[in-house]
Amino acid sequence: MNQTSISAPKTSLILCGYTGSGKTTVGKLLSELLNLPFYDTDRMLTEQYQMTIPEIFARGGEPLFRDMEHEIAKRVCSMAPAVISTGGGMLTFERNGELLSRHGVIFYIDRPFEDCYEGLARQKDRPLVKNHTKEELLQSYLERAEKYRRYAAYTVKNDSTPEDAAWKIVSLFQHSEI
Repeated sequence: MNQTSISAPKTSLILCGYTGSGKTTVGKLLSELLNLPFYDTDRMLTEQYQMTIPEIFARGGEPLFRDMEHEIAKRVCSMAPAVISTGGGMLTFERNGELLSRHGVIFYIDRPFEDCYEGLARQKDRPLVKNHTKEELLQSYLERAEKYRRYAAYTVKNDSTPEDAAWKIVSLFQHSEI
């Protein structure tokens, strides 16, 4: 299948998955393949509130961050079809999962924990890494996976290249009613 034979979806393609699963990388590739805008909710959040994620956590902890994140979820739901990469914890909250699943088709980007952890371990300033052991992160990964599956219409393994994962999504999209 080549890019010229791909028709754009009528709804947003929303990517969820654990931190470091490749949502942003795969999302940017999908955006190019489908000629749709790309939005990263973490980036939208930091731009809208003019604070980094660590600064938000320092100011009001996770409750403030999750409220801001919910506002971003509402904002992306008001947009035309796009490829949307969500923050790793966004769909672990029912209010976001319900809202986003009504707005678009959710794809769970399932990348092995060790691959996610390897990337996270290099980012020492992330609250998730600073405040948790590897064992705690693994437990979080497993708990979040259940929540991602609850809202995702499709699970896409990201155990090869980002391009492969993007093409898997295109294939699912092309063979469905999306």
